[in-house]
Amino acid sequence: MNIGIFTYGTRGDVQPYIALALGLSDKGHNVTLGAPENFKELVEGFGLTFHPLYGNVEEKMNSPEGQSVLQTENTIKLMKYFFKVLNSFKTPLRKSYIDGISKVDVIIANSATLHTVSAIAEKQNKKVAYSYFMPPVAATAEFPISDFDFLNFPWYNKLTYKLAHTFYWKFVKNEANELRQELGLPILKENLLYYIDRQKVLDLHCISPTLIPQPKDWEPHHKITGFLTVPEQKREDHLMDKIPAELSTWLDEGDKPIYMGFGSNGIGNADKFVAAINGIITQTNERVLFCTGWSQFDHLPKHKNLFVTKYVNHEAILPKCKLGIFHGGAGTLAAMLRHKLPVIIISFYTDQPTWGKIIERMKLGAHIPLKKLTTQRLLAAIEAVQQPLVKQNAAAVGDKINSEDGLGNAIKAIEEYFAM
Repeated sequence: MNIGIFTYGTRGDVQPYIALALGLSDKGHNVTLGAPENFKELVEGFGLTFHPLYGNVEEKMNSPEGQSVLQTENTIKLMKYFFKVLNSFKTPLRKSYIDGISKVDVIIANSATLHTVSAIAEKQNKKVAYSYFMPPVAATAEFPISDFDFLNFPWYNKLTYKLAHTFYWKFVKNEANELRQELGLPILKENLLYYIDRQKVLDLHCISPTLIPQPKDWEPHHKITGFLTVPEQKREDHLMDKIPAELSTWLDEGDKPIYMGFGSNGIGNADKFVAAINGIITQTNERVLFCTGWSQFDHLPKHKNLFVTKYVNHEAILPKCKLGIFHGGAGTLAAMLRHKLPVIIISFYTDQPTWGKIIERMKLGAHIPLKKLTTQRLLAAIEAVQQPLVKQNAAAVGDKINSEDGLGNAIKAIEEYFAM
């Protein structure tokens, strides 16, 4: 098959699709991965065909307006800003989608591209499957949707999905129908999510069933597969994942450090995190490996127990660490748990608070919402997650996740679906 994968967002929205693209390529399929243009080097470094989607997400996050929005620590404002950014260059962005989709026979897309890809795929009469790297968005009576877990009983749980779906449609309705009209398609009067679901489109939630078991009341086209992970060997060969000599030296010079990083999850209030790092290295004997990712830090302290870099190869570095402090993105969470590390999730928005609550409930670590982050709270969490029970739980869950075959399950479902 000639398969196109289309995703838009941060590295956490791209890297799992690299794993999927590599897996599908190994099965003999021709795969093109479409993503924001700033991911060209990352994708092509794995030997994959890259299709650039217009726009540079990192630049927008670090623009003055993006930083101003991030500093509010408000999920709704951030979502509005994201859609505003996409709308500001919608014409060239849509063209880049159309050009990419025109070159493939079938399509896999993520949630951020749903309203665009669904219309273009319908116009070109091409079959599409969707996938997510977050707690389920397909309705179930078994538990509520992310961050609505104030109660837990069937009718309330179902209602939370309906409310979230309505909120989503409110955000994308005008843009979705504008594109459909441009393409000569009828406008949608019903929620796009319900329109797609009535067609029994394959819907993969690429998360671990150890953390969230598949609901028993789902229809067969909704599936929880397990995490999608780029094989370690593939990452070792990537130029961007080489371990710098100075980092290797620093790791060998002392005890296992705390990994701390927030990837492409933008940080608006850098001072809060600088204070926390200062607290760790001045009030404890812990060593900290801090990855700045997309965020900008101008006044980080210099200390023998602090090593600062932009990114690291998680597969190579996490085994050399004692615990992880991060934002709660599903991809990083998967990496932490695969390597059996206790974790501290400092959640910002979307699905991150839900992962934080799951981690606390399963006694795998601690959860600190960003607005409640203080240096003392973080220091207390660091001490708490290093207790024997948490380490034992992390090791046990790590064994279970390592026994799952998320990539194999996803590929099997995709091949069966597109062969129908």
